[in-house]
Amino acid sequence: MATPVIALRFRDTTPGVDTIQSHREIISTKGFVWWGWWKKSFEDEHLDALDAMSGPTIAYIVDRSTRRMFTATVEVWRRGLLDGDELTAVPNYYVEERDRIFAWFKLTEIQACEYLDEVANRFGDHTLVPLDGKAHHPDRVAATTRANRSTILHLSDLHFGPDYDFLLQGETPAIGNTKKTLTEALMDDLGRIGAQNDIGTILVTGDFTTKGDWSQGRRSSILAEFVSLTQALGLERDQIVAVPGNHDIVRAMDPSSVDPAKLAVSNQATYEHELQYRVFCEELMGRSWRKTLNYVRRLQLGDVDVLIGVLNSCTIVQTEWSEYGYIGDSGIDALRELGAERIDRPTFKIMALHHHLLPVTSVATLSKKGITLSVDAPRILDAAEQAGVQLAVHGHEHMPRVVKYDNQSLAGAPQQPAIYVVSNGSTGVSPVRRPGNERNTYCVFRLSDKEMHLTMRELRADGKAGSSLFCGDLEISPILPKAAA
Repeated sequence: MATPVIALRFRDTTPGVDTIQSHREIISTKGFVWWGWWKKSFEDEHLDALDAMSGPTIAYIVDRSTRRMFTATVEVWRRGLLDGDELTAVPNYYVEERDRIFAWFKLTEIQACEYLDEVANRFGDHTLVPLDGKAHHPDRVAATTRANRSTILHLSDLHFGPDYDFLLQGETPAIGNTKKTLTEALMDDLGRIGAQNDIGTILVTGDFTTKGDWSQGRRSSILAEFVSLTQALGLERDQIVAVPGNHDIVRAMDPSSVDPAKLAVSNQATYEHELQYRVFCEELMGRSWRKTLNYVRRLQLGDVDVLIGVLNSCTIVQTEWSEYGYIGDSGIDALRELGAERIDRPTFKIMALHHHLLPVTSVATLSKKGITLSVDAPRILDAAEQAGVQLAVHGHEHMPRVVKYDNQSLAGAPQQPAIYVVSNGSTGVSPVRRPGNERNTYCVFRLSDKEMHLTMRELRADGKAGSSLFCGDLEISPILPKAAA
């Protein structure tokens, strides 16, 4: 067999449709089928690699979620629209989306083959990779950020918009309104615990906006607040770490009228539901909108390093539900990268995502929007343990909680250390979005070469003192370089 020149990724996202079978059926009747490349908006076009495909060539077709791999004979490839008669050789489940396909591959054969991790692991968030012998590594490790400070400020669920509980930058309060801006309230309270000059990183675990509103006014309000906050703390924008929430990446704007099959096909085509958040992140912290949302950030804070596995828990799967969390293979890749990163100094390993991994509320009620737990939580927690993650932080449920996840190994497998799981609750929402009598909260993680100290504080919109919900050392020690262990 000739050496494959490209690899294409797919997943069975449309309910009731087997992707490979639907394409093989057309090959059996017509002798060929058109396979559409659903290029995501942030992907390269790879025209050099495609133009080099002259005459019949071989491509890998890979489904990472089920660890299946195929070889396909590509007779020709074409960019743009197909002619009317050619559309009869396109599977029915996505022929209506033909205008959104970037390129088509005319396949005459699809055969199962051995699954090759060295090929599959090159995709990252992408759906096509050239196999030209060059090193194509997904952008899963960000540049190191340095600060001569020892503390991480953790915020979550700000929900700028109708339910936001603070004044906006430049907003004049009505007579009798005692509310402050988020920056003012945080700086007041950080001063009370003596942490106002210690923050080296701001970690935000999602839901910057509400219901996917990335209008210019909304985005400008959020960015203005973070400019104010970073200036007050003496930080640069690259000292912000952000993960998306389900209000930032909205997979179904109106879940009540969603056709799951059409949603899956539409979102699979270009991942446009991620685009506005990606652009916002570039403005917020300078990370290119084209780069993966699952990656590793290395922070050098004072005497310690911090490796943060930044995970996107808003990955699409086929459903009309809009609240659930799902991370998938790209997040697992990031955790593997986290586990493989070098340890040069005393190092803490943290995993950050939006959706919760363990129950938070007293009773997790179901609704027409479905469940809210990360549906692949066991897989994520297992991968986190194997990567040496010591702390997982998240938001989403608007309730603070600190728990310890200690998974007992089975069948003689080595026991992995426990993981602390900290739910930050919400930091910025009005009382109507908070369950019961819960108040907004934020967390401060103070790190040293001996320990990790957590302070979880109530945050009042009027800037007055709230209470400390937790203040103490977590049973976490930094990982030492092997020579010093």
